Parts: sequence; structure tokens; C-alpha cells
Amino acid sequence: MIAIVSLIVGGITLSILYENKRKQKLKELAEEMGLSFVPDGDPHLLARFSDFKLFNVGRSRKMRNLIQGDSGEVKLAIFEYAYTTGGGKNSKTHRQSVVSLHSNDLVCPDFTIRPENFLDRIGSALGFQDIDFDDHEEFSSKFVLQGSNEQQVREYFNRETLDFFTARPDICVEAQSGTLFYYRTNKRINPNQIKDSLAEAYEVFGMMVDHQ
Repeated sequence: MIAIVSLIVGGITLSILYENKRKQKLKELAEEMGLSFVPDGDPHLLARFSDFKLFNVGRSRKMRNLIQGDSGEVKLAIFEYAYTTGGGKNSKTHRQSVVSLHSNDLVCPDFTIRPENFLDRIGSALGFQDIDFDDHEEFSSKFVLQGSNEQQVREYFNRETLDFFTARPDICVEAQSGTLFYYRTNKRINPNQIKDSLAEAYEVFGMMVDHQ
């Protein structure tokens, strides 16, 4: 019994040390990039995101380790987002890093795109929305694409856009005019990879801003 307790306490201690080290690295990174760091997140910012699907799933929604800045043209936020689904023994806490980019230059229909899995194929067969393209089977087999106005989404996702996302099969994007969220499901970005992930998010954002 004592050994079990010691293992539990040791595990908790290691977890706390890891999270503190991660927080310090993110703070240093924010300072290096000339951005602000808010370790406990911003509840007002999280509330402003409440219209988006990502922030309406589960309960106990929390933001932390927020890095943010404003270039005058684009407002940037990088943060860790957690929420809980299920209950009792079946409860699960999901954690992921999210990049948010906001600019009036972004004009697009609202949509969400994420990698497709086996359960999604069952859901599609049952009538759940998944916008597929007969002339781009590779994209359709890799992603679930949804939006409130299917016709507008179909017109927006031209061949170039379909090819762009097909080449990046593990990313998730939720967007509407003015705001884009970029993330990978249940994955937190290693602090050493923040710049690379931010560059990829800006690449997606740039493609959409330049979309014709």
C-alpha cells in the first residue's frame, strides 16, 4: 500500500515539475518573440470564442499558457485548451494547443475541417454532414468537412484549396470570416516546435486570405 501511494505521489510530483518547466519555456519563448504571456489564460477571450464548435464541446473548458500579440493587421493567440467529456469512469479530459488568428482580411464561409476516422464514415452513412467532392476522392477520404452553408463551402474549396489541405492530412481548422483556429486533436505543441506550428498556421491563414 505504501509503495502504491509513493508511486502516485511521485507521479504527481513529476507531472507538476514537467508542467512548471513547460510553462517557463513558453514564457521565455513569448518574450523572445516579443509577445505577452498569460499563464492562467484569459476567460474573456475564451468567452469570445464561444460561437465556435471547438469551444462548445464537453465541460470544464479551460485555457492556459496563453501567448498573444497584435501586429495591427493580425491578432495572434497561442494557448492550451482543455475540456472534459463523458462522466464517471468514462470521463476523459482532452488537451490540445490551439493557434488563433484574427484579421478583417480573412473572408470565408464558416467551416470546420478535421481528419476523418472510422466512426465518421459510419456517421456519414447515417446522414451526418460530411461534404465530399467526387472529383477529389483523396481529400474526401482524408477529411470531414462541415459548414452551415454547404453550397458556399463547396464553392470556396476549389481544386487548389483541396490540394492544399490534402497535403496536410493531420491538421484541424475551424474558420469564419475574421477568425481562424488551427490545431491537432488532443495534441499539445512542444515548446521547441511552437515556431514551426505557428508558421504552418500562418501558411493556412495566408492561403485563405489570398483565396480567389
